[in-house]
Amino acid sequence: MWERVLAVGAHPDDIEFGCGGALLRHADQGASITLLVVTDGALGGDAVERAIEQARAAEFLGAKAVMLELPDGYPGPLHDLVTRIEAEVANSAPDLVYTHLPEDTHQDHLHTHRAVRIATRHLPNVLLFESPRSPLLSSGIGADIGSVIEGKTDLLATHASQLRDRSELAAESVRARALLHGTRLGCSHAEMFSPLRFTLPFGTAA
Repeated sequence: MWERVLAVGAHPDDIEFGCGGALLRHADQGASITLLVVTDGALGGDAVERAIEQARAAEFLGAKAVMLELPDGYPGPLHDLVTRIEAEVANSAPDLVYTHLPEDTHQDHLHTHRAVRIATRHLPNVLLFESPRSPLLSSGIGADIGSVIEGKTDLLATHASQLRDRSELAAESVRARALLHGTRLGCSHAEMFSPLRFTLPFGTAA
């Protein structure tokens, strides 16, 4: 069982979309969860509102939210971001980390991936999650989220300001993506991850 989980996303809602189901499973298993959000998300809405929504998502998960509040669209020099993420890695001491894929086409997602890749260079377990701007993974490490799929849609609903204009966050879209992955894995619903580094058993029962 994972005891300490760190999820790093570029914007509010990135983490919940990419690994919200897995995080709900970790929470059910008693893990300590930290959500590290790099930017303030101001290009996608009001920054204050988005911070409140992120706090609600963390409360839903029973997680700690850490907001770096860097500018959306330009999170600053890579070295500085690596330093900020290293500080949180040292503070939370995770045995499992989630973050963005390197194939993502959003610049903030890519910048966050690069920084996490460096900041976690000494950690053995780092999994990379999908976003609406990344390819749909056809293989990798799957997490069975059938028991928490409705919880994942409720989790994403805490980001209410984003649901108005982003159909990919709607419950129907989230279920459809999870159903596709579940079909491939032999379960009802799943999330898929690409391993950056991975040394412990995970499988579909994450």
